[in-house]
Amino acid sequence: MSAPILFLCTGGTIDKHYPRTMSGYSFEFGPPAVASIMQRVRPAPAFSFRVVSVCKEDSQDITNQHRSDLYSAILSSDSSQIIITHGTDSIIETALYLADKPDGMEGKVVVLTGSFLPEKFKDSDADFNIGVAVGSVGVLSPGVYIAMNGQVLDCRLVERQEGVGTFTKRGGEESGE
Repeated sequence: MSAPILFLCTGGTIDKHYPRTMSGYSFEFGPPAVASIMQRVRPAPAFSFRVVSVCKEDSQDITNQHRSDLYSAILSSDSSQIIITHGTDSIIETALYLADKPDGMEGKVVVLTGSFLPEKFKDSDADFNIGVAVGSVGVLSPGVYIAMNGQVLDCRLVERQEGVGTFTKRGGEESGE
């Protein structure tokens, strides 16, 4: 049996929860959302997986030290299929950081994904984006990718559209409604 898919979680919107304190006004980070998402898969996932929380940060607060911790977690893993949940504000920067680290990344497929709304929200895109990442991680060539908005792109070809926030192929037109 092959090594399980490794989910590395960094926080970001996908992992945010409502405040637990009476006077709380901002979101708090809870357990990795991917664990809840995978529990909802029916009848059950047809693959094994492991969930590891690397940090619990808003992506605006992700530093190169956090990125280095992610890189170390990838290097220490036997898995060749890795999905990183990440906030969308700096997901491209983290993907490029990892893509620029060739040592120890040979044979590994790394897919970063996140969501625009917390997984706890009814209309969140979290389940969809995780599903796209899971469906792609086993068929992609080794490299670093971003899975958002129903597409999976090489991280070096991704840009975020001003105003709407969606991720598209650099130089491409946004489609859909």
